Amino acid sequence: MVGGQEVEVVPFKHYHYALVELGAASEVLFTSGTAIETYEISPLSRNIQSTRDGNSIRFRLDRTGYVMVRINETERIFIFAEQPEAVPVENAVSILSFGVSGDGVANITSQVQGAINQTAANGQTLLFPAGVYKCGQLVLPSDAHIHLSRGAELLADDTSADVYAGSGRLNTRRFIFIPDASNVKITGLGAINGNGANLRAKFGDNARMRIVLAVNCRDLLFHGPMFKDPGSWNTQILKCKNVEIRNVKLLNDIDLGNTDGFDPDATQNMQIIDCFAYCSDDNVAIKSTNYGNFLDDVDGITIKGCVFLTKKSSLKVGTESRAANMKNILFEDNDVLESDRGMALYVSDGAHYDNIRFVNNRFERNHPDAQQKEFQFRVNQRNTNSKLGKMTNILIKDCTYYRAFPRKSEISYKGDGTGIELTIDNLVIEGQKITSAEQAGFVIENATVVFK
Repeated sequence: MVGGQEVEVVPFKHYHYALVELGAASEVLFTSGTAIETYEISPLSRNIQSTRDGNSIRFRLDRTGYVMVRINETERIFIFAEQPEAVPVENAVSILSFGVSGDGVANITSQVQGAINQTAANGQTLLFPAGVYKCGQLVLPSDAHIHLSRGAELLADDTSADVYAGSGRLNTRRFIFIPDASNVKITGLGAINGNGANLRAKFGDNARMRIVLAVNCRDLLFHGPMFKDPGSWNTQILKCKNVEIRNVKLLNDIDLGNTDGFDPDATQNMQIIDCFAYCSDDNVAIKSTNYGNFLDDVDGITIKGCVFLTKKSSLKVGTESRAANMKNILFEDNDVLESDRGMALYVSDGAHYDNIRFVNNRFERNHPDAQQKEFQFRVNQRNTNSKLGKMTNILIKDCTYYRAFPRKSEISYKGDGTGIELTIDNLVIEGQKITSAEQAGFVIENATVVFK
């Protein structure tokens, strides 16, 4: 219950979530169906005070944001507290006026695509009321604006994987495709469901599909929706400019491999603000892949105010680094609840990383995967023909690990001379400020590391 009102708790894979519209500070009463032996409320940085009475936990939500209640170490319940939804009325057209229903039975791809094209051409918002809309691949042109109201879900049809195939320069499979477009918006508290687990169970690697793939676009806005159950990377933004992703929730199947969260790729001027992601692979992986020969420098990426969990790396740049320069990247004020590596920088394809800053980020627990390190920064060659890159002006400032990770962090340059320049300013691990590599046992190879 939130504010005395019953709230639906939705099961998804190995965890549960509840979406709450929080107009004012409210009391939360959570009652578990299993005996509670231990529990913890994260992010720890919010310092949420609670009481327990038997199998019930009571606490207060004083603002919007994302909270996890961990019960008996293994059960996770996420509360997504959002501002009350503002459904557009002026210049909005309901999808239902195009002769479709939201019953989730029939495939309505052609009707939805027609509605998207028409409303985009007319400068209108296409409104999806609560319901399930089963579709194949959808293409958003310039000026498209779709608003998914709370309870609305665009569901990928799992009858065939072929309908999600790419073509031309880019054969990447995708559900929502945004090519060569500008001024595109996806808003609302509804969901886009990639149906990835079902598709991959039926069609294997042919169902490794992005939920959202935007390529060669500018002026994109995603605000509010949930992107859930991708067949591969969740959201890839390829060679785009001026992108804002805000209050978006990524819910991946953590048993499916290669399900990244956000992948800014050869992109410039992009913000990921106040978002949530639970992934089996990297939460954020800023990269330059050269997919489809779409190659450009990375410049001006900010990830701020987010809550993340992953089996792999959380705040990451690389490994694909085929651009000449990847620079001006900021990770600030994020809470990483679980990760194998909290921070990761990998140069394998010759790029120059410059002015990458990790500022005031907090890391709670290690997920015991392959590396189990607080951070790993590495420059190497993908193969003998690869150029050897470098890192300059790298900063870790005011970052905190509540618990030490099992293995030692690594800063390594696999070449001659010094190829990494790193400043560590007020890094705290298990309550201890780190003032030297020897104190923390960091592994340093061909790198200059300054402690403050």
